Amino acid sequence: MRNATLLGLGLIALGSTSALSQCTDLFISEYLEGTGNNKGLEFYNPTSEPINLSGYVLQRWSNGEAGMTDETNLVGEIPAYGTWVLVNGQTEDVDLGGGNTSPMCDPAMQELADQLDNPYPAPTYMNGDDALVLLNNGVPIDIFGKPGEDPGVAWTNDEANGYVDVGDGATWLTSNHTLRRKYEVMQGVTQPPVAFNTFLEWDTLVVNTWDGLGMHACACNPNGISEGATTVTTSVFPNPAAAGATLQLTSDAAIERVLIHAVNGQIIRDEQVGGDVRFDVAGLPAGAYIISMQLVGDRTFAHRVTIR
Repeated sequence: MRNATLLGLGLIALGSTSALSQCTDLFISEYLEGTGNNKGLEFYNPTSEPINLSGYVLQRWSNGEAGMTDETNLVGEIPAYGTWVLVNGQTEDVDLGGGNTSPMCDPAMQELADQLDNPYPAPTYMNGDDALVLLNNGVPIDIFGKPGEDPGVAWTNDEANGYVDVGDGATWLTSNHTLRRKYEVMQGVTQPPVAFNTFLEWDTLVVNTWDGLGMHACACNPNGISEGATTVTTSVFPNPAAAGATLQLTSDAAIERVLIHAVNGQIIRDEQVGGDVRFDVAGLPAGAYIISMQLVGDRTFAHRVTIR
């Protein structure tokens, strides 16, 4: 458990009191679907008071099942603007017979945990096709994926097929990736989405990345920014932008592709690029958009941009 703030990616002003009123309960701030049993979740307390975890339950809805397949009760207390890390609890290889082995979770990852998960079956035995639901005394307060939907291997970046894997070569996002909740997300998803578009609320990092586990940057924290743990900084300027403006997209790592999404997930523009980018938004009507920058090394960072 760490009570720290990070240097946010694309810092966004806290805005009005009504925006901060979203900062009321836990949400999933990091999702790690690594090799073997290197699996874990980070939960963030966006409030100014400690939260006792009694009554908080994480459920897994496996392989498109219509209901919960296993669950874990969270235990402990998260400080204000702090995190709680749940990691797969398998500490040794298990022989499954027939030459198959269920591997232990990496001890280095387990050392970052506040709580080790239950033995199999348990939520942190998830694969990329499993939905997760976080509940507070039986009420859903955050949903990852789409419960009841089997996306194939994983939910992907393919809007045309509802972001599910149909074997067309689309990029798996919820399998073999670490996903971090965006800085501007201040509350969980409480209703199952029509389609689970990962990029709307999550940044993607390469498999087995856990250097930021236990720390989360969020617009709910009134203390703003302090030390950072990320090795990549991206920015969009100006933001907000006037209609017809040219945006400057910059990154510490080379940008390979830029996508503009409407807030409902629709892809409006998709361009292959190289290096820093000057991006003309002429023709886009006023409103909010998500600009996703895909970087070298299979990393994606996104910013919410307002056009006035």
